[in-house]
Parts: sequence; structure tokens; C-alpha cells
Amino acid sequence: MWTNRVLMCGIDILLCLWAVYLFFFYFDIFFARKRKRYLSVIGITLFVIWQFGITTIISFPAYINIAVTIMFTFLAVMMTYEGRWWNKGVFVITFNAIWMLMETLCNYILITYCPQYAAVRQVGSFVSKIFFNAVILALKKVFTDDDIKELPVRYSILLVLIPTGSIYIMNNIFMLGFANNNGRTRINSTFTVLILLGMNILIFYVYMKLADDLRLRRMAAVYEQQLELCERHQQERELSMLQLRDIKHNMKNNLISILAYAENKEYEKMTGFIEEIMGEGGMVIASISNSGNIVIDSLIGYWYVTAQNKKIIFKTDICIPMIMPFKGADLSLILGNLLENAVEAAEKVEENKYINVKMKFDKNNLLLFVDNSYKGKLLKTRDNRLKSTKSDAENHGVGLASVYRAVAKYHGSVVIEDSEPGKFKIRIVLYSNVQE
Repeated sequence: MWTNRVLMCGIDILLCLWAVYLFFFYFDIFFARKRKRYLSVIGITLFVIWQFGITTIISFPAYINIAVTIMFTFLAVMMTYEGRWWNKGVFVITFNAIWMLMETLCNYILITYCPQYAAVRQVGSFVSKIFFNAVILALKKVFTDDDIKELPVRYSILLVLIPTGSIYIMNNIFMLGFANNNGRTRINSTFTVLILLGMNILIFYVYMKLADDLRLRRMAAVYEQQLELCERHQQERELSMLQLRDIKHNMKNNLISILAYAENKEYEKMTGFIEEIMGEGGMVIASISNSGNIVIDSLIGYWYVTAQNKKIIFKTDICIPMIMPFKGADLSLILGNLLENAVEAAEKVEENKYINVKMKFDKNNLLLFVDNSYKGKLLKTRDNRLKSTKSDAENHGVGLASVYRAVAKYHGSVVIEDSEPGKFKIRIVLYSNVQE
């Protein structure tokens, strides 16, 4: 007798370990693991204890078991993977919904074709995990090559309604089928399970399409901003050329007048005339960056003029070539967002408003340093990333999250220094030897 119990206990432990494998197999498709492994160990341990307890000792009503299972799965995911909690919630509930659908489907299959094994819990659990493993494998084939983007919370809440509703419907159908134990009910329930399974799998497709749409809208905003800056830069160059042409045209007459003042030794009049020429014919638009890189020059020029209008001291040290091995859209996204934040922060300071920008291209790598004065308190995430303080952070510009993603494309790094009160420093390094 005790040998059978030990054997059943060993099988339950193996099934729990298989559940852990399915956990990682599924969530590794959509999220990156955290570096702090001890948190993952704690979360997975709680997940395993509950899975073992629910199959052996714990005997709660079905709805409590479902709720607690979702809670422990969500806790394990939060402690194991990177990402926002609401996006994790979508995949956690979908994970449990598909798992529950697989168990119900396998139960009906066993009752119909192998009734002698239907009452053996371990057999049903084993078969359902085989089916679940096949579903996850199919999902991985479809989604493993795509970059899963994080959706805003409102989309995640809407998407989670389908798997949540599926769990509720499936629980009721299972209880109804159990109460009315006949072949027709089981067949109808099986079709219902398959339909609900298809709806839950479609969640992933909808999620990806919404994420792609959000990415395209953000990229469109980047390109629109870049085109606007390029157009403004071109207009400034055309205006500068017109001013230079006018100066050349009038130079001969001006030199004749200066020569006349010099011959008559009217030095004060000559000095005043020269100052008048410089005031009228001088360049109106300051060309603060002349690297030849139109993206960088136009961004620096635009935010320089904006900073000057807000009485902010804007200094630059730009040492970059005309062409660099980085996409213009990525450079526009990173530099534009940093300069916009720097101007907004420095504007709020009462005294000593300043912004210092330094860019250097060294050994095919780009170094970008931005220092500025600021007032108040910085908001950071748990992983020490800077968090936007804008009320419309999702749609305003491209967002700081996009900056981190753009830097990550080049295996770069973002370092924030705010140890000195009132001084904010951000250091970004982009590496060009990255094969995309």
C-alpha cells in the first residue's frame, strides 16, 4: 500500500517539474528573464508547492483553486521576468486559460475513448501536459522570431477579458457536463473547448498586431519629427546662403566707403560703419553644429534656438563624422528625446540654467553625454531607468522606453548620474559592431 503511495507521490513530483518546464517554455517566448535569479527561485518554489499541494492535499472549491493558481503564476512571472505587470497579466491569464482548456479537453477524450483511465488523475494530468506542450511549441514557432512589444494598460485589460471569460465559461461547462453525464453533452462541450481554445490562441495574434500598430505609429512620429527638422535645417541653410550672397554683392560698395573713411582719417566713422555692416549683414541664424550630419546638426540647432529663447545656456562639443554606422531614425529618437527633456528640466530652474552636450565618435563607437540643471525629484523604475514625468508619456514624442530600446539595438548602455543636487547627467554609448 505504502509503495503505491510513494509511487503516486513521485509521479506527482515529476508532473510538477513538468509544469515548471512548461512555465519557462511558455513565458520565455514573450519575456526576458531577470538577472536576480534568487527572486526567480522563490517565485518558482511557491509555484511548485502550490501545484503539488493542489494535486495531493489541498481541497478547495474549483473557483478558489483557479484564482489561487493564477495568483501564484503571476507572482512567479513577476519575480522571474522583465516587463510591465499588466502585459505579464495578459500572458499569465492566457497561460492558465489554455492549460485549463487542455485539461478539460483531455478529460472528455479519456471519458469517450479510454473510460478506464478517466478517473486516474495522473493520467489526465500527463495527457493534458502533452497537449499543452504541443500548443506552446506551436506558439513558439510563430512568435519566437518577433519582438514582443509592451502594450499600454488599456489594451492589456481589454485583451485579458477573453481568457478570463474562457476560464469562467469552461468551469461552468465542465460542471454542467459532470452533472449531465451523457455523450451528447460531452460532444458539445468538446466543441466548445476547441472554439474557446482557438479564441485564446487568437489573443496572441491580436496582441502582436496591436503592438506592431503601436510601433509603426511611434516610428511615424519619429520620421515626421526628423523630416520637420531636416526641412527646418534646409531652410536655415538657404537663408544663410542668401545672406552670404547679399553680403558679397554689397561688399564692393562697402569696401569703397571704408577706404574713403580711411583716406580721410575718419576712423570713428569708419568703425561705426563697420559695426553697422556687421549688425545688418551678420548671420541671424547661429550654426552651432557643423558636422555635416544633417540629423545631428538639425536637432542641435533646433534645441539650441529653443534653449536660447528660454534663456538657457547651451554649450556643445560635437566631434562626429558626416556618416556613422547608426540609423538616422535611432539617433533622432535618442538625441531628440534627451534634448527635449533637458530643455524642459533646465527651464524650471530659477538660476544657472544650462545644458551641455558632448558627442564623440571614437573607434566606430558613439559617445553621447548630456548634462543639465534641473529642479525637483527624478522618477526611476526598479531597474534604475529614468521614468517620464509627462502626463501623456505614452503619446508624447517617442518616450523614454523607446530610447532604451534604441540603445539596446546597438548593445549600448545608458548611465544616469544624479548624485549632485540640481545636476543631471546622462551617458549613452552606442557600439557599431552589432549585426542586426
